[in-house]
Amino acid sequence: MLSALKGATVPREALTEAQRAQMLALMQTCYAGVNAERFTRDLDDKQYVILLSARHTGELVGFSTVRIAEEEMEGRTAEIIFSGDTVIHPDYWGQKELQMRFTRLLLHRKLRRPWRPLMWLLLSAGYKTYLLAVNHLPRTLPRHDWEPSAERLASLNALATRWFGEQFDPVRGTVRFSDAHYRVREGVSPIDREAAAHPDIAFFARRNPGHVEGEELVCLAELRSRDLVGALVDALRKQWRLWTGRGSKRGVRARA
Repeated sequence: MLSALKGATVPREALTEAQRAQMLALMQTCYAGVNAERFTRDLDDKQYVILLSARHTGELVGFSTVRIAEEEMEGRTAEIIFSGDTVIHPDYWGQKELQMRFTRLLLHRKLRRPWRPLMWLLLSAGYKTYLLAVNHLPRTLPRHDWEPSAERLASLNALATRWFGEQFDPVRGTVRFSDAHYRVREGVSPIDREAAAHPDIAFFARRNPGHVEGEELVCLAELRSRDLVGALVDALRKQWRLWTGRGSKRGVRARA
């Protein structure tokens, strides 16, 4: 049985006006505070878009925008992968096509220059986005079970300050955008009692208590080849379980 979704990674310039309109509509389905101007500004700042389409109808049902940049970190030039707007229509929550496409992109970038540091910078307004990093990438900060070096933490703070300016709070490690910004709609991925019992989710809630108002936790994950291969294998295994009917649980992809 094939996956319910088909994925493709395309240059942002290749998007049609119809696809842009569908992407905006998807954002408005799952997020409050979405406006066309803010959405367009975020999209035009990225080089690539991962598109997800329903296999049987071809309808666009999900996407994630990606920016790639070079920055000095810890005395070396590092490649930074930044995740922007990300969403999947609720009918397709739980599918792993986006994880597989994104991990393949990361692995491709790592193999181009194996010895250059590769980092994933993401903003987590919801705990599911945060879990995508900490579940697969051991060298993610912040996390409750790993203490980074002082140099790594200083590099993250300097990077976030360059990219987000005064909107970044280095004490809290969060970004609160000065203009109207997205927030996960009420009822989408709430931190209920069961979720709060999970140590990673509890840590996220402590570090970013303002997530319900759209405040975002700044995270930085080191992308090592072995971790990326493991993440890809894990996504393939979970997708196989969906294909064979042994996994039907659906989850939400929050913004990255």
